[in-house]
Amino acid sequence: MRNLWIAALTALVFLGGCNSADQGANGGKQATPAIAPGTTITGTVTLRDQIAIGAGAKLDVRLVDVAQPELPLAEKSIDVTGAPPYQFSLDFDPAKVTANRTYVINAVLTDGARRFLPALNSPVLTHGSGITTQVVLVAEPTPAEKTKEEFTRLQTQIGGMKKVEGTYTTDNASIGWDAFGEKGAIRFVRINTVMDEDKGGARSSVHYAFKDGKPMVAKQKGGAFVGWGDDGKVLWNEKPGGGELGDAEVKALHDDAMKALQMAQDKLDASKKK
Repeated sequence: MRNLWIAALTALVFLGGCNSADQGANGGKQATPAIAPGTTITGTVTLRDQIAIGAGAKLDVRLVDVAQPELPLAEKSIDVTGAPPYQFSLDFDPAKVTANRTYVINAVLTDGARRFLPALNSPVLTHGSGITTQVVLVAEPTPAEKTKEEFTRLQTQIGGMKKVEGTYTTDNASIGWDAFGEKGAIRFVRINTVMDEDKGGARSSVHYAFKDGKPMVAKQKGGAFVGWGDDGKVLWNEKPGGGELGDAEVKALHDDAMKALQMAQDKLDASKKK
């Protein structure tokens, strides 16, 4: 009897092993491949917001390891026209892909001064990701937009800054000004001018904003609105109703801003010595 029982148990174990093997080979859940097969990644690039894309826009697509994004495994630059979506394909060398690393498609669309960057990562190849993906891009503010935003924010902050002020006259006008500084540097100057009566008595006002000791923005009340980048290049040049200042006018406005800065900075420096 004991021998029969042992034989029966052995048979059950054997059959169970066969069933497990059969499930693994036929009906069981298969393990996800460590690396998706293939040598080409394909995908679609869309924009989160409906923004018109101008002629000459360029789409740069790169396959990167998230730990080393500066060393792409593959990359391509594509000229795009018309509205998205934009299709791309990117050939890569599977021998350069490691199963325990994480890879994504990094796409950047450049349209003039504006760039569009990925809203989220678009993983591919490993950890269950395949060789097809969709990349959604969002618009990054242009340098001009960033500077305008900084100018608007600066206007709201001058109440907490050190204030200096003064007046002076010219042959045909009276000028009053005030300026605001932080950490010993002038950031904002307002100049109000009143022409003499025999010159019509007209009034004008201009606000200047500064960054790192250089003009950032000049805004005339009812007049021109000009901004400069950190490199001194003009970011925008606007006049009411359209149009722009001429190069000589922009230079004159920049020179006036520098004079206002020097006048205000001297007054601020003098006030610290008292």
